[in-house]
Amino acid sequence: MEKTLSRSTERERQYGIQIGYRTLSIRVDERELPEKPKKSKDPADAIAAIDVHLIPSDQVYTRYSCHPTVGLEAAAIQRRLKLDGKNIISPPPTKYWLKALNYVFGGFNFLMWIAFVVTISPPSLSHILTHAPQMIVIIVSATFYALVDWNASRIMKSIKSLIAEEASVIRDGQQQLIPANEIVVGDIVVLSTGERVPADLRIVQMSSDLKFDRSSLTGESDMVPGSLDSTADNALETRNLALTSTFVTQGTCHGVVFATGDRTVMGRLVSMSGDTKFKLTTIQKEIWFFTKVISAVALSLFCLSLLLFGVWLRTSYPGYDTVSTAIVNSIGCLTAFVPQGLPVCVALSLTVIARRMAKRHVLVKNLATIETLGCISVLCSDKTGTLTAGKMAVESVAFLDAAYNAKDFIAGCSGAPPPTPVATSASSASQTRSPSPTTLSSANAVHVLHIIARLCNGAKFASSQDSSTNERPAQDPECMIKGDPTDTAILRFATSLSAVDSTARENVEKYAKAFEIPFNSKNKWMMTVVRDASITAEVDEAGGVENEKKEPQQCEQQVTKRQEGTWMFVKGAPDILFPACGTVMLSDGSVIPLGQAEREKLAAMQNEWSSGGQRVLVLYVLGHPLRSSFLYKDLHSLTLVGLVGIRDPPREDVPSAIEVIRRAGVRVFMVTGDFKLTAVAIARQVGIVTQQQIDTIADVRSSVLLGKFPPGTIPAPLIKPSPDDPVRSLVLTGEDVASLTPHDWDIILSHYTELVFARTTPDQKMRIVESIKARGDNTVAVTGDGVNDAPALKAADIGVAMGAGSDVAKEAAALVLLKNDFASIPVAIEMGRLVFDNLKKVTLYLMPLGSYTEFMAVLSNVLLGMQIPLSSYLQVCFSITNDVVMSISLMHEKAEADLMLRKPRNARTDRLTDWRLFFQIYLFVGLMAWPCAMSMWFVYMHQQGLGFYDVILVYNKWKGGWKGYTADQLQTFVDRGQCVYYVTMVFIQYGSLLAIRNRRVSILRSNPLWGPRRNLFVPVCMVGTALIAVVNLYGLGLQTVFSTTPIPGMFWGPPFAFALGILCVDEARKACVRARPNSFIAKMAW
Repeated sequence: MEKTLSRSTERERQYGIQIGYRTLSIRVDERELPEKPKKSKDPADAIAAIDVHLIPSDQVYTRYSCHPTVGLEAAAIQRRLKLDGKNIISPPPTKYWLKALNYVFGGFNFLMWIAFVVTISPPSLSHILTHAPQMIVIIVSATFYALVDWNASRIMKSIKSLIAEEASVIRDGQQQLIPANEIVVGDIVVLSTGERVPADLRIVQMSSDLKFDRSSLTGESDMVPGSLDSTADNALETRNLALTSTFVTQGTCHGVVFATGDRTVMGRLVSMSGDTKFKLTTIQKEIWFFTKVISAVALSLFCLSLLLFGVWLRTSYPGYDTVSTAIVNSIGCLTAFVPQGLPVCVALSLTVIARRMAKRHVLVKNLATIETLGCISVLCSDKTGTLTAGKMAVESVAFLDAAYNAKDFIAGCSGAPPPTPVATSASSASQTRSPSPTTLSSANAVHVLHIIARLCNGAKFASSQDSSTNERPAQDPECMIKGDPTDTAILRFATSLSAVDSTARENVEKYAKAFEIPFNSKNKWMMTVVRDASITAEVDEAGGVENEKKEPQQCEQQVTKRQEGTWMFVKGAPDILFPACGTVMLSDGSVIPLGQAEREKLAAMQNEWSSGGQRVLVLYVLGHPLRSSFLYKDLHSLTLVGLVGIRDPPREDVPSAIEVIRRAGVRVFMVTGDFKLTAVAIARQVGIVTQQQIDTIADVRSSVLLGKFPPGTIPAPLIKPSPDDPVRSLVLTGEDVASLTPHDWDIILSHYTELVFARTTPDQKMRIVESIKARGDNTVAVTGDGVNDAPALKAADIGVAMGAGSDVAKEAAALVLLKNDFASIPVAIEMGRLVFDNLKKVTLYLMPLGSYTEFMAVLSNVLLGMQIPLSSYLQVCFSITNDVVMSISLMHEKAEADLMLRKPRNARTDRLTDWRLFFQIYLFVGLMAWPCAMSMWFVYMHQQGLGFYDVILVYNKWKGGWKGYTADQLQTFVDRGQCVYYVTMVFIQYGSLLAIRNRRVSILRSNPLWGPRRNLFVPVCMVGTALIAVVNLYGLGLQTVFSTTPIPGMFWGPPFAFALGILCVDEARKACVRARPNSFIAKMAW
């Protein structure tokens, strides 16, 4: 019986479960819970009915039948999983009918529908067949709209798959790592910095610095602190709930799951919102603007044509046109002016570039990201994990009187010959050394350093059965570790010490964590309070169950004895913690006062390591009685144990990538939370800083610069360094950034090319980005991988996250580098510039022939009384087959030689279609193309005995016969003449295409068959468009339905001469631009 009671007491102490509590839990399980209110089908009512945040924490455990340290048992988990299903939010119901309407009537399609409905009236088979090409345009455009939408949806699914799908929970008394979709109601989830909340949780335990990013749920830009108690009745506003899809940006917490899957707040909001509204990307907005302009002009021409018929042609030339014919001709003006192939070509162009980027493992969330990349003028990059490999390792260890290489230090602890100090202190030997009064200090400094490194650490060993501490068998030092790279490096170092030193391992096992304040980017330190397990056990045994009978004095003695075994360990940035230090431990474990000489020596050591690119951390210990309410106040009179130097080498591809980026006119700034000297050292290694002299905030505020840049003298768009100015470098700390005035920012961004921001907090990083965006018409990109980078990633015009980075960073970014390849950034910039260039070329290619030349054919019929030289079928066929096929070659054009040498495009002033482009379309290429096609029409008519004035200005004379020809003969002439006009357009395309492949370079240096500008799509597409023309003219079915016909052989040759002429004229223009870059012709060049 005694043994049974002893086991029961031991189990009770292990789990901390009181008898009354256990009885209550059993009773709750065995009887029915009170009847719940009837569920409402309205998701808003369900959110309003949440009340778990209003009840105390202990009642939360009771309500969901779980225990704070045991969690849920396996049987309960299976039962709840079967009842509630997996923790998955169902996608919103898609309104496919609405999507289909958008596909069918979007873009230019609404104009095509108007033309089709009007022209088939009255409905007949012949009318439908004649105007079927218009329906083909609608079908092709709608198909491509659907394909683009599908591709965007697929990319978004890929982004979602990057988000971590695991969660840490407490089950059966153990902390386990499980798939997030297996979480059930009642699970106790353990969250730490950087993790996504996997389900709706009620916070029951938390660190004092806990904060959440709720922007994805509520739109709040500020970090929201956590709380154990309710702060509002509204579940969306209270701070003691952690809601699905939000992120932990700081601190740690435990939470009880009260909703999963579709029953979470996010799940209910998704069901309320339904399908998300389609949003136009920036490039699509520009194309849509162009579409609206063209459509407005087309509709104006339609109205003008009808007006001319009503007030002039109907009365002056009766019988020339009927009302229905006039409407059809007017619609011809409308459809001819619209570049019907443009939507298809735009969709294809963006798809081609997106595939190229995907091959480089660059994942974009939307097509706008690609085009915005080409506008980047400033790139703000984080250091750790972005510029550096993110594989930190302890390289140096130092005490006041000795410094060691980390490998030699570990080898010395293994029983090998003692490690040779790198540096020793001569002055320290003369100091009076006083022993520490407590047990911990009786060990030498190596053991104390090891204990701090192991216990004051936020990293943990990852496994499916991960315990709540960071303990791991010493014989497995290379196992997976989950945590911050810095903590990971220190934990690996401590694990290596444990593997070779059994004494050190025993010292670590003696202590248990009692309290912890995790590291955060603002404080830049981490604190852990531990207790000596042997002293705690001794006090507990001495107290036993007689505590209630003891006198107050005896209780106070026990408390004092318990606190004697309590220690506070602190690890953090030297410049932050040095002022809190009062004594320093030497390598033999003795402690001496920390005087000015010792401070100078430690500061010199820190500067030396930092200048070599090492991140320096200092380890402290404090051993006097503590109360958790005074932890922050206890950061004084600490004993400095030692310094640890951690090296994170730069990525091998970074220096060459930064060289390319800077050559492209993009300024690269480093924005990091690391020490100033470390940041500058890495910046030099990767090429961000190239100057020997680096200015500071004092130079910025010097009288020289203040006199050179008086306040308010430079407009915001012009605040940027002049290309003629020398390269200057500047380093600023977080304190400097906090003190900068708007005028200081004006000076910095107009005077300095190379900037390094060190010791910055997340808020300061965001302020840096916003200040840069507000000046110089800058388009700012930010790269990062950590939680502290998320605010800056969101504030930037485009955020770039590393694939191995935190979920918070990937959620905030618009671009994800899946292979963590920094060299992909210059490639992405080049792709962004290339897509803009190629879209401009495609537009320039489509408009002169696919719009201008077709419109002139219709205009000659409406205004000049001539038979239309191009049928509606050939118009549509040319636009959606010949135009699109030929433009495919432009979509696959490589970047021009100077693409990455140009200045970044100003997204606010440089448009896709500007006056230069319209000049090239309507007054250069187009002005040569349509007269050539029209001349071939007149030549053919002349061969049939019809002179110039027998064809033009004839109006109603053509009816019933003209110049001795019957109506049928005249119609045959018109059908064949239309095919001549069409074939001329097809082959003039060749010259237009070859002319616009390059903006400046001659065709002799950039031919499509060989060399650096090789593009085999050009000859293939030329053959393809010629075959389309042959099929149209010789296809028996097409001849019957659309009245196409073969043409005389002589009309196949001259179009090639016209194409050559257009190419030669454009070559002369390019030569003039190259020879005289400041001439009037060069200024008009597109």
